[in-house]
Amino acid sequence: MDYDERSAGGIVFKKSDGQIKWLLIKTANFRRGNDRNYQPQKKAVFKFPKGHLQKDEFLKEAALREVEEEGRVKTRIVAKIGSNNYFISDKLTKKKIVKKVTFFLMEYVGDSELRHFDKEMVIDRQWLDYETALELLAYDSEKTLLRKTRQKLESL
Repeated sequence: MDYDERSAGGIVFKKSDGQIKWLLIKTANFRRGNDRNYQPQKKAVFKFPKGHLQKDEFLKEAALREVEEEGRVKTRIVAKIGSNNYFISDKLTKKKIVKKVTFFLMEYVGDSELRHFDKEMVIDRQWLDYETALELLAYDSEKTLLRKTRQKLESL
């Protein structure tokens, strides 16, 4: 399958008081406008930090950068988890855009000191236990990834 867009992101964990916590970001939900810019919707959603690859950037580099920009944390990659395909309709061209997002399991190593953050409107960042994260995630595909990621982490 050919992809119109490629993105990468992270499913970030940290150990806190003997428990594993998962990082979710809460964003204003966006949809594509006629000029392919994102237009805000009313509903906010919880999801994993992710974003587009920059020119000549590799997946791992993009994932680390996007997690730092959106999640405001520094991480290290533990393992590749998998990819999701998203199908988006471009209202201007009336074409379907196929976007492939590759996710990595990442361990929190510290807070970021970046001064410039991602352009996407991140309203909140939360460290949550597994059950709460699973309940709050907006997309079923990301819930599936969290289940897979938890199993992967337990097997390491």
